[in-house]
Amino acid sequence: MLDRLRAEPERLVHWAAIAAWIVTFLVLGPALSDGFDDWEHNTLIVEVAVQGVWFLGVLICLTLPAPVTLTAVRIAVPATIVVALWAAVQSDDSTAAIVGVVASIVSTGLVLSSAFGDRFIDGASYGDERRFALRPPGPVLLGILVPTWMVTAAGALAGPLLLGDEQWVLGAVVTALGWTIAFFAGRALNNLTQRFIVFVPNGLVVHDLDVMREPVLFQKREIAGIAPALADTTAADMTNAALGLALELRFGAAIELPVVTGRTTTEEQTLRAILVSPSRPASLLRVAQSRGFPIT
Repeated sequence: MLDRLRAEPERLVHWAAIAAWIVTFLVLGPALSDGFDDWEHNTLIVEVAVQGVWFLGVLICLTLPAPVTLTAVRIAVPATIVVALWAAVQSDDSTAAIVGVVASIVSTGLVLSSAFGDRFIDGASYGDERRFALRPPGPVLLGILVPTWMVTAAGALAGPLLLGDEQWVLGAVVTALGWTIAFFAGRALNNLTQRFIVFVPNGLVVHDLDVMREPVLFQKREIAGIAPALADTTAADMTNAALGLALELRFGAAIELPVVTGRTTTEEQTLRAILVSPSRPASLLRVAQSRGFPIT
C-alpha cells in the first residue's frame, strides 16, 4: 500500500486531504459551538448547516473523485479558513482554535494542489484512459478566479446565516438570490475542470473548447515528439495564456485543427506543432513515455 502511494502521489495527496479535513471537522466543531453560544437567537439552523451539511458534504465529495466534486471542495474548503478564524476569535480554547486554523489552511493547500486536481480530473476516466488537468487561462487565474470564488461562497452562506439569526424574510430572499448566483458562478468555475489532456489507447485527446472548438484526437503515429517548449518555439499557442511551463506537441505532418478565433468563430488552421499547458508537465511526460510516445 505504501509503495503504491509513493508511486502515485495523487493518491497520497488525496488521502492526506481527507485526513486533514477530518481533523478540521473534529477541532472546529467545539470551537464553532462556542461561537454560536453568543448569538441572541436559536442557532440550530446554522449549526446543522455548518457542522452537518457543510463538513459532512465536503467529506462525501472528498471520497468521490470527479470533476464536479473537485469544484465543490475547491469552493467549500478554502472558505473554512474564514470560518476557522472567526471560531478562533470566539472560542475559549486558544489551542484548539489555532489547530483548527492550521488544519483548515493545510486542507486548503491540499485540495488546491495540482496533484489533487489531477486525481479528481482523472476520476472521470474510464477504461484505459489517463487524464491530466490543464492550467487555468492566465487572465482567469489573475483576475477572475478569486472574485468568482468569493461570490460563490458568499452566495451559498449568507442566506443560511441570516436564517440562523431568525431574520426570516431577509434570510429567505438572500438564500434564494444567493444560491442562484452561487449556482451560476459555481458552474463557471466547474468549466475549468473541462480543460484536460486524456491519454487513450491509440493516442491522446486535447479537450479545451476555449482554444479548439471540439476535442481533438492526436493518434500516436501522428506525434513526432513531446517535449518542454523552448522560448523561441514557433508552435501555435494553445495554452490560452496559461502561466508556467508549456509542452510542445510536434506532428510528423501538418494537421488541420479547428482553432477558436473569436467568441463564435472558428478557423481551420494547418499546424505542425502546438503548445499545451498541463498542470503537472513532468507527470504527463512520464505517462506519455510509458505509453510509447516519443519524448524529445
